[in-house]
Amino acid sequence: MFDLEAFDMEVNEVQGKSLRIFVGHKDKNEVTENISKYTELELSMKMDTLDVYQDLASKIIKQKEQLIKLLTDLKQQGKMIASYGAPAKGNTVLNYCNIGTNILDYALEDLEAKQNMFTPGMHIPTVSSDYAHDHEPDYYLMLAWNYEKPILEKEQNFLKNGGKFIIPTKNIRMK
Repeated sequence: MFDLEAFDMEVNEVQGKSLRIFVGHKDKNEVTENISKYTELELSMKMDTLDVYQDLASKIIKQKEQLIKLLTDLKQQGKMIASYGAPAKGNTVLNYCNIGTNILDYALEDLEAKQNMFTPGMHIPTVSSDYAHDHEPDYYLMLAWNYEKPILEKEQNFLKNGGKFIIPTKNIRMK
C-alpha cells in the first residue's frame, strides 16, 4: 500500500531473541539474504499456520496457572515475595497474571527514575536496592530474566542467606 519492503532483519539476543526488521521504500535498499533465511525458517516452523499460535497460547495459559499457583502457595506459607526488576516485559507478566500487592511486597528497581513509583497496572511500589537489602524477601520473582546470569552473580549474598529466585520463563524455574 505504501510501496515499502523489508530489506534486512536481525535477532536481538538481549531482548529474548526479538527480531529487528528494517523497512524502507521498495527498491531503495539492497535486500539482504537475512530476509529469505528468516522467512524460510518461519515457514519450516509452520509459523504461517494457526495451530502454532494456538499451541503457544495453550502453553502460555498453562505457565500462567503454574506461576500463580506457585506464588499463591508460597504466600500462604507466609513467605515474603518481591519482584527483581520492573521492566516492561515483566509488567506484562504481572498484569496478564494479575499479580499485585496481594503477592508481591515491592519491586526492586535499580533505575532511579522508576524508584518510589508504582508498577503500571498492578501498582506495586518500586524501591531501591538499599531498601530491598534492608527488607529482603524469601523469594524474588525475576522479571528481568534476560539478565539472569549477572543478577545471580550480583546477588550471591541473598542466595547464600537462603533466598531464592523464581524465573518465570522456559518453564518456571527456581534458583
